[in-house]
Amino acid sequence: MFVSRKCVILLVLPAVVFFFIPYAPGSAAGALAPREIAVVVNSRSPDSLRIGGSYIRLRSIPPAHLITINVAPEEEVSRKDYDELIAAPVREAINRLLGKGKHIRCIVTTYGVPLRISAVRPLIIPEGVIQGYRSMKKQKQERLSALRKMRRESKKSGKDLHAELSKEMRRLRKEIERLNREIGRLRGAGTVAAVDSELALVLAPDYRLEGWQPNPAYIPNRRRGITFPGKVLMVSRLDAPRPDLAGTLARTAVEVEKTGLDGRIYLDARGLKGKGAYALFDEDIRRTARILGQGPMPVILDNRPGLIDHAPYAALYCGWYRLGRYADVFQWTKGAVGYHVASIEARSLHDPDGRYWVKGMIERGVIATLGPVAEPYLTAFPLPSLFFPLLMSGRYTLAEVFALSNPYLSWRMILIGDPLYNPFGNRPAYPIKNPPPPP
Repeated sequence: MFVSRKCVILLVLPAVVFFFIPYAPGSAAGALAPREIAVVVNSRSPDSLRIGGSYIRLRSIPPAHLITINVAPEEEVSRKDYDELIAAPVREAINRLLGKGKHIRCIVTTYGVPLRISAVRPLIIPEGVIQGYRSMKKQKQERLSALRKMRRESKKSGKDLHAELSKEMRRLRKEIERLNREIGRLRGAGTVAAVDSELALVLAPDYRLEGWQPNPAYIPNRRRGITFPGKVLMVSRLDAPRPDLAGTLARTAVEVEKTGLDGRIYLDARGLKGKGAYALFDEDIRRTARILGQGPMPVILDNRPGLIDHAPYAALYCGWYRLGRYADVFQWTKGAVGYHVASIEARSLHDPDGRYWVKGMIERGVIATLGPVAEPYLTAFPLPSLFFPLLMSGRYTLAEVFALSNPYLSWRMILIGDPLYNPFGNRPAYPIKNPPPPP
């Protein structure tokens, strides 16, 4: 599915970041402010214009911070159109604001602004070359299928033959994986990205489009001194399966901030053990349950292999797996926040037939979530042991929590919700010692 060779290092780093301390009022010093936000709307989408205008009024963002683009209001955009019709006008507008002394830290995209940038194929790659790799892959897959059948029959012939066939099958699988990577490279698969993730670097100098760039705000990257040239912005999206739902995200956030977020925390692990990337992420979900269990909100940990089957009064959630098939087992409380760890859960927000988790969660009442527009690899997901303590500390807005816990930029993960949302600002549920400064 989505294991990266870099998983092991990245999955264990943040485990010692937070320490529980007695309850005290949260501090939002340096937190993201409305005057530091620019809102991007699409002139070809009346819904985008309406939602962006409403958000500016709701959060008292300066009207001059409204940035208008003109692009087809489709979910996917070509790299050329992204560069010319989205990035260029956004960059020009933000530089103009910066030139007037405005301190812009965050971009908000809206319903009607494209979601995903399509692949860019390398120049001068004949189709025959790609077909050649596909032919080799097919041959090896056929050979692997034959060996699989031989191995089943070899149990009667002795252990030595069975072991030899198993070794050859492992070699073939590695070769097929290598061919898949090469075919993907030739087709430009590594250049598929989320519009929002690219906009985070809209003020940065040129950088490589293949793969991802490290997020300098990510806490483990800060600790290792990893930086990125140029100004890096936070980005969040006010978007949903329907315009009316997109419009309610911020309004609900403002309402919940007054009283605080109530409900239960659901963490759905799979009971995995071992040293592999999947097992390490699964252990981080269990670690999160132990960390948050020290706070006032009830924590329900499901450590069974299957998906959680009943989750009433759900305020916070993280779990996996069930690719592209949202499970309607949650009763979300007002203002709920959560995310599901699977490969393509933000591939579409508007496809009426799509059952993606991001889409399903918003339809059922979640107002802040995140997910990938294409295969992101496991290390691209924020670790729950990092994301939720930051959020529950009340010290950071939603956009800041995501920026501090999101490993990669120029990649595929997006944040949905009001970037200023801080459901624990008036009532911290997990104060932390030595909190990192905001991005």
